[in-house]
Amino acid sequence: MFYLHVSNRTENLLHQLAEVIRIDKQPDLFSGELFLIQSQGMERMVCQTLADEFASLCNFAFSLPLDFLSSIADRLNMGISPDGFQRQTLTFRIEQLLTEIDDEVYKPLQYYLQGEKSNLKRFQLSRRLANVFDQYQLMRSDMLLSWEKGVLTTNHASEPWQMMLWRRLTAQPGGNVHRGMLFQSLIEELQTQTDLSRLLPKRIAVIGLHTMPPLFLQFLGSLAIHMDVHFFLLSPCRHYWGDVQTKKQLFKKKMHLVGEGAEDIEDEDHPLLASLGRQGKDLQIMMLEGADFALEFASYQSPVGDGDYQKACLLHRVQADILEGCLPENSPEFSWDDHSIQIVSCHSRRRELMVLRDQLLHLLHTKPDLELRDIVVMAPDIQEYAPIIPALFSDIQHSVADRSVRRRNSVFAGFLAFLELFSGRFGWSEVLDILRLPAILPQFDLTSTDFETIEYWVREAGIRWGLSASQRQDAGVQPFSENSWRAGLDRMLMGYATASEDFVGGILPFTELEGRGASALGGLCRFIDVVEEARIALSEHRSLAGWSEVLLSYVSQLFGDDNESELIELRSLIADLGRTMEEFPESELDFEVIREWFIQSAQEKRTSSGFMRGQLTFCSMLPMRSIPFRVVCLLGLNDGIYPKPDTHDNFDLMGTSGKFRLGDRSARADDRYQFLEAIIATRDNLYLSYIGQSVLTNEKVPPSVIITELLELLENHYKVKGLIVHHPLHSFSKKYFTGSRASRLKSYDAYACQVADKLSQERPAGQAWWQGSLEPPEKEVSVHALLSFFNNPQKYFVRQCLGVFLSGVEEFPEDRETFYLEGLARYHAEQALIEAELAAPEKRDEAGQEFLRKAQIAGRWPLGTVGKLSYLLKKKEIGEFIETVNAAALGQKCSDHPVDLMVGDYHLHGSLGNVYEQGILIIRYGKLRGRDLVSGWLHHLLLNAISSGSKRTSIVTKDISLSFAGIQGGPELDYLLDLFHAGHCQPSQLYVEPAFVYAEQLRKNTTVPPLDKARGVMQEAIDRGYEPEMELLLKGRSQESWLGPEFEELSQAIMAALLENADD
Repeated sequence: MFYLHVSNRTENLLHQLAEVIRIDKQPDLFSGELFLIQSQGMERMVCQTLADEFASLCNFAFSLPLDFLSSIADRLNMGISPDGFQRQTLTFRIEQLLTEIDDEVYKPLQYYLQGEKSNLKRFQLSRRLANVFDQYQLMRSDMLLSWEKGVLTTNHASEPWQMMLWRRLTAQPGGNVHRGMLFQSLIEELQTQTDLSRLLPKRIAVIGLHTMPPLFLQFLGSLAIHMDVHFFLLSPCRHYWGDVQTKKQLFKKKMHLVGEGAEDIEDEDHPLLASLGRQGKDLQIMMLEGADFALEFASYQSPVGDGDYQKACLLHRVQADILEGCLPENSPEFSWDDHSIQIVSCHSRRRELMVLRDQLLHLLHTKPDLELRDIVVMAPDIQEYAPIIPALFSDIQHSVADRSVRRRNSVFAGFLAFLELFSGRFGWSEVLDILRLPAILPQFDLTSTDFETIEYWVREAGIRWGLSASQRQDAGVQPFSENSWRAGLDRMLMGYATASEDFVGGILPFTELEGRGASALGGLCRFIDVVEEARIALSEHRSLAGWSEVLLSYVSQLFGDDNESELIELRSLIADLGRTMEEFPESELDFEVIREWFIQSAQEKRTSSGFMRGQLTFCSMLPMRSIPFRVVCLLGLNDGIYPKPDTHDNFDLMGTSGKFRLGDRSARADDRYQFLEAIIATRDNLYLSYIGQSVLTNEKVPPSVIITELLELLENHYKVKGLIVHHPLHSFSKKYFTGSRASRLKSYDAYACQVADKLSQERPAGQAWWQGSLEPPEKEVSVHALLSFFNNPQKYFVRQCLGVFLSGVEEFPEDRETFYLEGLARYHAEQALIEAELAAPEKRDEAGQEFLRKAQIAGRWPLGTVGKLSYLLKKKEIGEFIETVNAAALGQKCSDHPVDLMVGDYHLHGSLGNVYEQGILIIRYGKLRGRDLVSGWLHHLLLNAISSGSKRTSIVTKDISLSFAGIQGGPELDYLLDLFHAGHCQPSQLYVEPAFVYAEQLRKNTTVPPLDKARGVMQEAIDRGYEPEMELLLKGRSQESWLGPEFEELSQAIMAALLENADD
C-alpha cells in the first residue's frame, strides 16, 4: 500500500514515522527498517529523532534511491545490473568508442576532436556525454528505447550521432542494461507477479524528497502492490497548489483573454509559492496523476499557533500565509524590534562572516535557551567561505560540511599538486612547494629547518627550471643542462665532496653545504629521483588498472603506508579507478586524461560529515536538505550567483529541445525551492546576507532576485520598508558603537571598539613609535659592527639592539633561466665582473670568461648567444670604468689588515678590508651614495690609525671619483664612535641617504629646500618597501616631524664636511 504522510514541518513527519514503527511492528528481529533518503543531513535527523522516540532501536538502514533500486533487483533475482552505465564507467566506455568514430554521422565530433590535445578533449567530451546519458536513463527512457529501435524522436542536429553512440554502448557485451531499462523491468515484474512480498521488506519510508523522475514514482507505486511504502512529504502549503501561477504567467493569461473574462482571473496566490515552488508543484501534479496513494497523515501546524496573527513576528506571519496559500488581508505595522527576518549587505565574504558572528553572539546573548546546534549557516558554495571561517569562529565550536576532497583532505590536495607538476616546467619554486608539504617532508627524513636550508641552496646553486637536459628535450626545447635540477644537484654533491671553488670535471662545486648538509642533501636528492622516475613512468600509455597501480605506488613513496583516514580516502579513490572497466575491453590512456579525471574527482567528491554535529554548522545550500533549525543564516545571496543559472550542453536534448517534462531537474528551480524550504524550516530567525556594496567604490550592488522578490512581498503586503542593513566596510567603524538603536548596527568585538575609539580621538602630532632609552653597551667595538652601523643606523638599531628582523623587499629568482639583467641582480653581476677582471689585471680576458661560465651556471647571467653578446657589451661598457679604477694607482690589493687600537675609552678590534698597497679603494659600479662616502671615510681613518705613513683612500663610482688624502676636515674617529655608542641606546637621527641628499642640496642653488628633498627620499624608500626599519621607527609621526635640527646638524657635520673635504 502507498501511504502519503504530509506536513509543513519535518519534525511532525518524523514523529509520525516513529508512530508507524511503534504501531506496526516488524514481524521479527531480523526484519529491519529501511529508510530512503537523499542526503546525509536527513539521515542524521532521522537517527536523532528515533533516538529520542525509542529507548532502543536496531537493525535499520538508509539507502539512496538508485542504490535502493539495485537492491530490489537483487532481492527479486532479476539477474541484471546497470553497473556498466554508472557515470564513471560510462565515461571511459564512451571515451573508448570515440576513438573509433569513422562514420559520416560522427563528423561534428571528428571536427571537434581534431588538433592539439585531442586525447584530453575526447575525455572531457566523454564526461559531458556520460552526464547527459545518465539523465536520459532516468528522464528519457522512452527516447532511449526508440533509439535502440533506430527511431529518432526530435529534429535536433546532434540526435543522430547520439543515437548511434548509444546503440554501440548497448551492443557491447554486458553493457546492454541501463538504469531506465532496469526501472522498466522492475515495474513490469512488480505489476505482473503476485507473490513477491516474501522477497521484499515489510515496508520502506521515503523521507526528504521533493522531486523525482516519473519512473521512480511509478516504481514506488508498483512496489506498493507488495509492500508498504510510506512517503513523508514536506509541503509548505496545506491546500493544493499545483495550479499556482507566477505573475508572468498570470499576465500572459490575462493578455490572452483580454475582453473575454480576463477580470475573472484571480491573482491572490502567494507569490513565493508561485515563484519558488515549481518543483513542489510538479511533484503534487505527478503524484495526483501517477500514484494511487492513501492519505495516511496530514498535520499542518501554523507557525502562529493559537495566538493572535497580528501579534506574531514577521517570519511567522509570512510562514502562516504560505501555509494558507494566500496573502494577508490586513497586516500590522512592522516593528523594528522584530528581528525574525534580517537582510544585511556587506562588502566582501569576510565582512559577511564578521557581521554574522556579531549577530549570532547577539542572539545567543538575548536567547539563553538558544544553543549552537540550533543554528545553521548556509551558502551556495560554502567552500568560498571555508578558509575564513576558522579565523573568525575559532572561539565558537563549529563544523564545516560539504567541502570537496581537494579542500578538506591535505593528502589528496598534495598528491594532486604532485600530478599537476608534470604538466609544467618543473620550476624550482613549484617543485619545492610539493616537498614542503607536511605530509611529504618527513618521508624523505627532512625537517622544516632542513627545508629552509634546501630552499636557500636551490636558489643560490642556480636551479631555475627543468629536471635535466633530457627532460627539456622531451618537452620540445633545446637539451641544455644549465640551471636544471640535475645540474644544481651535481654542483651540491661536488661541493660537499671537494669544497673546491674551481671547476672539477666540468662541474662548478657549490660550496655552501656544511653541518647537517649531507642528510638534507640526501633527502632532496631522493625526492628529485622520485620526481624524475615519475616523469618517465607517467609518460607511458596504460590501462585504468595499470594507472591505478602506478598512482598507488607513488602515493606510498610520497606519503608512506600509514592508515590515516585522509590517506585511506586517497587510496580508495585510485583503487576504484582500477576497477572501473573490469567488465569491458579498454584501450590504453595517456597521463593527461588520468590527471583530468583526478582533478574532476577532487572537485566533485564531497562529504556532509560536518553536518549536525551538535555545534554551529556551516554547509552548502543543497537540494532536499529540509532540516529545521531555530536560526537559519543564508550567506552569499548575490545577483547572478544564486539561484544558479541553468546551463546545458548544446547536445543535451533535455535542455535544448524545449520539451520540458514533469520531474525534470533544474539547477535554478532547485535553488529556488531550497530557499522556500529554508523559509519554512526556520523556527525563530531567518538571516539573509549578500555582497551588496563594492569594496572598491562603495557603490551598491543588487542582491539575488529571490531577495528582491522577498523584499517586494514584504513591502507590498507586510508594510516593511528599509529592511536591508548596509554594513560599513570595516568592523571598527564608529557607527557600530555610536549609532542609534534604529540603525541596527551592533558589534561584540571589543578590539574593534578600542580601534574605533582610538581613531575617533585626536592623534598627538610627532609622537614617535620608540620611546625611552636602552642601557648603553660596553665600549668594545668591532670594525664590522662600526661599518654596519654607519651603513644604515636605523636598521642596525632595530636588528642588533631590539632583535627585530623585518622583511623588506626580497627578490627571489623566477622559475626560468636569466634572459636579461635588471635591478639589483644587474648591479651585483656587473660588480662581480669588475672585481674578477681587477683581480687578474694581466689576464683580464681569461678572468672575464671564467666569470661568465660561473655566473651562467649560478643562474646570474643569460645563457647561450644572448649571454655571450650581453657579456661582450658589458665588458666594453665597464672597460672605461676599469681604466678609471686603475688610474687611482693604489697598487696591488693586500690581505685584510688586523685592527686592535684604543680610541679614547673605546677598544676597536677586527679586520679591515679593501686595503691596497697605497691605501683604500672603494669601488661601486653605480651612482655615489651616502653609505659609500661614510664607509670610505671610516676605512680611511682606520687605515691611517694603524699605519705608519699617510694613506690615501679612493672612492670610484660611475658618476664621480673622490679621494681623501688626509684626516683633517672630516669628522674625527672618536666623534663617530660616540655616535655609534649613542645609536645603541636610541634610534640615531643620522639617516645616511637623506643626509647625503641634504648635503648635496646645500651645495646646489635650487629652490627646493634641503629638508624637503631629504624627506622625499625617505618617503620614496618607505613606499617601495626598501626601509622597513625606518618605517617602523617613524610610525605615528607626521612627515614634517621626521627630520629636525639634530638631523641637520649631523648632516652638516658628516656628509657636508666629507663632500667638502674630498678631492674630485
